[in-house]
Amino acid sequence: MKIKTISILSTLGLGLLSQSLLAGNITAIKVGALQKQQRLIKLEFDKDPALPRGFTTENPARIALDFASTGLAVPQNLLKFNDSVLQQIEAGQNSGRTRVMLSLAKASQYNATIKGNEVWVYVQESLPAKNKVNSKQTPPINTKPVLNAPSYPVSSNITEQVVSRQSVSADNNTYNVAGSVNVDFQKGKNGNGVVSIIGLNGKAEPVIKRNLSSLTLTYKNVPLLTEQQRNFDVTDFSTPVRTIRLRRIGNDTEVNIQMQGSWEYNQIKSGSNLIIEVSRQFELDSEGLKNTNKSFKGKRVSLDFQDIDVRTILQILAKESGMNIVASDSVQGKMTISLKDVPWDQALNLVMESRNLDMRHNGNVINVAPRDELLSRDTATLEQQKKIDDLGPLLSQTFQLKYRSVEDFRKILNLSEDGKSSDPEHSILSPRGSALLDPATNTLIITDITSIIKKFEKLVAQVDVPSQQVLIEARIVETTDSFARELGTRFGYLRHTGKNIIGGHYASDNTLKTDGQNTVKFDSPNVNLGVTNPTSVVSWVHSFASGALLLELSASQSEGKTKIISSPRVLTQDRKEAKIESGYEVPYQESTSSGATSISFKDAILGLKVTPQITPDGNIIMTLKVQNDKPISCSNVAPDVPVTSDICMQKRTVDTQTMIENGGTLIIGGIYNENNGNTTNKVPLLGDIPGVGNLFKYRKNTQQRNEVLVFITPRIVESTNTPLKY
Repeated sequence: MKIKTISILSTLGLGLLSQSLLAGNITAIKVGALQKQQRLIKLEFDKDPALPRGFTTENPARIALDFASTGLAVPQNLLKFNDSVLQQIEAGQNSGRTRVMLSLAKASQYNATIKGNEVWVYVQESLPAKNKVNSKQTPPINTKPVLNAPSYPVSSNITEQVVSRQSVSADNNTYNVAGSVNVDFQKGKNGNGVVSIIGLNGKAEPVIKRNLSSLTLTYKNVPLLTEQQRNFDVTDFSTPVRTIRLRRIGNDTEVNIQMQGSWEYNQIKSGSNLIIEVSRQFELDSEGLKNTNKSFKGKRVSLDFQDIDVRTILQILAKESGMNIVASDSVQGKMTISLKDVPWDQALNLVMESRNLDMRHNGNVINVAPRDELLSRDTATLEQQKKIDDLGPLLSQTFQLKYRSVEDFRKILNLSEDGKSSDPEHSILSPRGSALLDPATNTLIITDITSIIKKFEKLVAQVDVPSQQVLIEARIVETTDSFARELGTRFGYLRHTGKNIIGGHYASDNTLKTDGQNTVKFDSPNVNLGVTNPTSVVSWVHSFASGALLLELSASQSEGKTKIISSPRVLTQDRKEAKIESGYEVPYQESTSSGATSISFKDAILGLKVTPQITPDGNIIMTLKVQNDKPISCSNVAPDVPVTSDICMQKRTVDTQTMIENGGTLIIGGIYNENNGNTTNKVPLLGDIPGVGNLFKYRKNTQQRNEVLVFITPRIVESTNTPLKY
């Protein structure tokens, strides 16, 4: 037996040891097929994925991947495939490391790389013999699996597969198999989605509820551990299944499978496991494909006759098929036929087409007659039925609606006041039929023929269903970051005679307060470039023989950061408009035609108006309007804008239509403003002198940034008794 080793890049030599110490657990195994007979195995880690040490063998053809200091946390450690390259994957844990063994149909080589939290292993056919190396110094290691995997059917071909992670015991890193609950998903044939529910079916029979876009299985009185609750997004597998949710509702366990498009399902029980196979549903018009898309599955026969009666051929086919074929007296004529190994029903179809015949199938009896004869029979039957409908007795039936309003049927049936249809040609009711509505008891009374009554039974069953509800949450986040700095000076002089002014200060009315009660007013020329509301002031006064010289420096600096979050929420039914508002009225003055003034009010509201529409694939289309009004001071408005009140209204509105997935969050709008200003006032000439000119200047620097973002999050409420958590 020859053994081939795969070398690891030398640059990982020292780093591999430290990386292995931090490696986590392998939580999932995904397998896919690529072009040119190449296979891709994805090993998902919960943290710190590490490259493996590996070796290959030619007889038997295998690839062993060893992950040092790595745990194993997958519920299924054995995967089998009926594939031309990859036949089996087996994972096991031994002596603090995990080995993944790939059993192959022929000798192959591999290449491993790290992608995010996954290790991708590419497997393809080996290179020519000249590129092989002998690696007998690396003998295979005996691998012992942690636990026996549950019994799964062997896949008929290689498929994409994802295995969910289980809860792991903290003592020995092995599974608690007795109490384990798992959900396994596979992509089957023809794009079907296969969901395996493991460990629940043996405890209780599920209550299955099918909705338009989901399938819910509820296991009554079967609690689920908190760590076992999880969500799976399998949209990338391109099957009718989008997401799978395993969660606990009270003392019950619920498995919710979200679908997309038209679908149907089939359930298979296997021990304590329940397998749900979801396939796409295709609706074909059977009448339009009646003569163009036939399939024949009868017993194969061979016929070789020349100039034989048609009735004789029908008799032969009746004996070969075991069916009772009854031919009309008008079936006559001869034909030559030579068929070899064809289904008997195809031979019968060829005989009928060649002789312009048709058949009516009723149980195990086939009635064969000319096409015109059968058509005349059908026409006579329909005319007879029409006479019965016109002359037969009328029936009355009462339908008490549960969810829909009885007034909705007035529009559906186009009813007039007398209970008759206002448009008989386009109404479900027959010309003799009528309908009565009783809003008090929400009851619909139909009086019509039997066939119409049956149609109404189907119509009420399809229409009178509970509407799904949607919880819409809007978040309006407003952030403001402001900065302002002012520097200014005031400069003046004073003439006086014989008064002591040392220690005085400069007041706002251009006076100098002395130590006594005397007040001396400064005379011009004075320089006033001070800050209006300073946070700090430094004054300097110097007296001389004929007066005093005063210099005052004033400064102000302010910083501000604000964050406002507004979150209106509203719950409504599918396709029903909902509106919620919160705010207050702001008074303002306005002039009348006579010149007098009156007080009016303007609404300042935070509101949300929305109309949701749930699509068949579980998404939500919303027509919404988000409004956030706020009164502000009119001093913030541009000076050239005339205002008649001290209060102005700042309006922020988003009016749009968008589509979001259930539970997703989308930014539907945003506004960003940035205002920067620099102001300088100075004394002419004196303010331009270098250095000294700063004493004759006033500076103001302002910066303000404002951003508003609007988020929207819709959630479909599964049932009316589900508690809403905020």
